[in-house]
Amino acid sequence: MQPAEHAAVESALRAFAAGMIALAAHELNNRLAVMRETVGLMEDLARAGKSGVAGTARALSSLDDQVGRALNIVRTLGGLGGALGSAGRDFDAGATLGDFLGLTERWARQHSVRIEREVAGDLPRASGDPVHFLCLTHRLLVACAADLRPGGSIVLRLGREGAGLVLRVRPEGERAGATAAPGAADDAINRELARRLGAELLYEGGGAPTIKLAAAP
Repeated sequence: MQPAEHAAVESALRAFAAGMIALAAHELNNRLAVMRETVGLMEDLARAGKSGVAGTARALSSLDDQVGRALNIVRTLGGLGGALGSAGRDFDAGATLGDFLGLTERWARQHSVRIEREVAGDLPRASGDPVHFLCLTHRLLVACAADLRPGGSIVLRLGREGAGLVLRVRPEGERAGATAAPGAADDAINRELARRLGAELLYEGGGAPTIKLAAAP
C-alpha cells in the first residue's frame, strides 16, 4: 500500500471515531437538557403551589423516559469505546452493530432514511478488529444513503454464510443514481479496511455492498 493510501485509511478511522464521539455527546446533551428543564418546571410549580398529583406524575414520567434514553446512550458509547479500544482479535458482530446503530438515529433523520437491522441468531464471533468493521460499515451506510432519495431505507442483514458471517447492506427505495458503487479513492479505502479486517468486500446487484467476515477460531 502506498503511503498516501495508508494515510487516507488512518484519516478515515480517526474521522469515524471523532464522529461517533460527537454523535454520542450531542444525544446525551439533549437528554440532560430536557431533564434539567423538567426539574426546573417541577420546582416552579411547587413554589407556586400548583404541583398537583397529575402534573407531578407527568413530570416524573418525562424524567424517567429521558433517564432511560441517557442510560442507553451511555451503554452504547461504552460498547463503542470497547470496540475502539480493543486488541482487534475477535468480536460479537451483532452486538457491535447494534451499539453502532444506536447512535445513528439522528443522522438517519437528517438524511430522511430509515435504517433497519436483521441479525440471525447463534452467530459465531467474527475474526478481526471491530473498529475496522464499524468504520467500513459506516462508510457503506453513508454511501448508500447518498444514493437514495428521501424516504428510502437501508437494511443491514447479518447472518451466517458457510463457516463465516456475512453483512449485506441493502438500500431500498427510489435511487438517486444508477449504482451505489463508490469512486476509486473511496473504494481503495474500503477495500483496505476490509483487508485489515480479514474480510472480503463485494458489490453485488446494483452496487449493493456485502462484507464477508471470517469466524474467529
